[in-house]
Amino acid sequence: MKKRQEMAAILAAAMTMTLLAGCGNDTPPQSQGTEQSESSRESQGTSGTDAGTAGDDVPTIVIYNNSGAFSVSGAEAGSDESAYKEMQDYILEQTGVKVEVIMPPSDASAEREKLNLLLAGGDQIDAWWEDDWGKYARDGIIIPLNEYLEAPEAQALWKLWEPWGSWEKMTDSEGKIWAIPRNTDTVPYPIMYRSDWLDQLGMDIPSTFDEFNDYLYKVKELDPYGNGETIPLMLEKGTSELGILDRAEYAFLGGYVESGNGKWIDETDGKVKPEWLADGYTDFLKQLNQWYQDGIIHKENFTMDVDTVRGNITKGAVAASAAWYSRVTLTEATTRENVPGFDRDKYTYIYCANEKGTIGPNGNLMQTKSVANTRGLMISSKCKHPEAVMKFVEWSFEWENYTTEQYGLEGKYWQYNPESENAKENKDVVLIEGGPTYARDFLVSLAVPLEVQTTEYDDDGIQEMHNFWLQKRLSDYQSTIEPGIENGIVWDKVALTENIPSLNDLNTYKDEELIKFVNGTRSLDTWDAFLEECYQIGLQDYIDEYTRQYNEMKNN
Repeated sequence: MKKRQEMAAILAAAMTMTLLAGCGNDTPPQSQGTEQSESSRESQGTSGTDAGTAGDDVPTIVIYNNSGAFSVSGAEAGSDESAYKEMQDYILEQTGVKVEVIMPPSDASAEREKLNLLLAGGDQIDAWWEDDWGKYARDGIIIPLNEYLEAPEAQALWKLWEPWGSWEKMTDSEGKIWAIPRNTDTVPYPIMYRSDWLDQLGMDIPSTFDEFNDYLYKVKELDPYGNGETIPLMLEKGTSELGILDRAEYAFLGGYVESGNGKWIDETDGKVKPEWLADGYTDFLKQLNQWYQDGIIHKENFTMDVDTVRGNITKGAVAASAAWYSRVTLTEATTRENVPGFDRDKYTYIYCANEKGTIGPNGNLMQTKSVANTRGLMISSKCKHPEAVMKFVEWSFEWENYTTEQYGLEGKYWQYNPESENAKENKDVVLIEGGPTYARDFLVSLAVPLEVQTTEYDDDGIQEMHNFWLQKRLSDYQSTIEPGIENGIVWDKVALTENIPSLNDLNTYKDEELIKFVNGTRSLDTWDAFLEECYQIGLQDYIDEYTRQYNEMKNN
């Protein structure tokens, strides 16, 4: 894969106060996910010893692994106890660090709520993933990582990420680095089509919105899944911070709004404004409303959690997906098995996509490129052994260790492909079935720089779809437009919260009303009234603060 071109609210006061006595206290870590694991973990020695220490010399660290490692189908229940313990012991042997993992819920809101509750309750949490390190850095809840990253043993980690331009998103204006990166620039919201259903309809992969829309309505009429249960188009709800329509905006907004899913400069006043104030946004809402009324998108699409989205795809009911790409790619093999009579000789994968993208109604590409964000792995300021966390992280970001964390022990869960010449040099691996369930509990190095190095094939000798997509398609920038003014921009989220007092209220109200426009409970005839309501809540403060930050960054 080619190099990348460039690199919600503050925690409650009560949480901050309790956290001051948090990570590294005498409270044993919570269960990682299985019913058996809690009593078993407590008997392994994490309680009854000095906090954060196993035995006399072995540090114990606790990681809330909300990296996305559990997003694969079948990982929801966590690992078998024996597989978890086996991996934990292997990591201890390799690093001298005992690692405990807390498994998050799959729903994004529940995941965040659990983290906040754990922190507020004083549980030992040494590291976790977060979209906004700024709010934690400001309150002294996390530590800067410069001294660890400057050490000789961290140079491989630094060099792994440096070409992708992601370190700058982890760095404040004073040069302090606050987290290990998670993301790079990507093309994550392509429209994916059922290969066999396109064939049934005698259609090629759509390249324009009209062709795409024609496919959706023909699938609706054909109902290939049966009993009226076919879902022509699967979307996905966004986050509370980015907006409930954020995913749909990434997939389609460029076809209606020139600046796509990104903030833009209004030339009439020189101000930075959000995508939902741009010309053409109401046309985007009209299209979503039309699809909603016609049953093209599921009536509950914007309330579904990730498991439900993935489940609908996996059972074979979805004709086209514009959700996060891995909802399709990670489950492709399972979906294929669930489709009776799928002809693998005729279709490489059950889903396909137009690598050149889709042209929208306005003549532009519909999908917006997603730029690397500030999500990263942070270390608590109350962690007793930050050097142990970094040692584990550095070990994890070596390719072979990453592969082991992902699949389980080499020789038991995976091996270099015995049928492939130079398999080790080419990182060509095959999985070994039949062992206890290992659900990627310790996979903290989930990231494109490592994921693209592996080449994996299925039993038919075909590259697995997820692996193919990571290597070949996540950098298909020719299929996207740029995200307004946001390339290379790192918004100061702490300042946003401080200088936009009603930011949460504004975002909540905006999301509630946008969904009403989509489902038809509010008429688009009231759009101007809606905007006036937003200004009354604090939209002008929002515009002024983003404009101030943008001008400051550009001047610097």
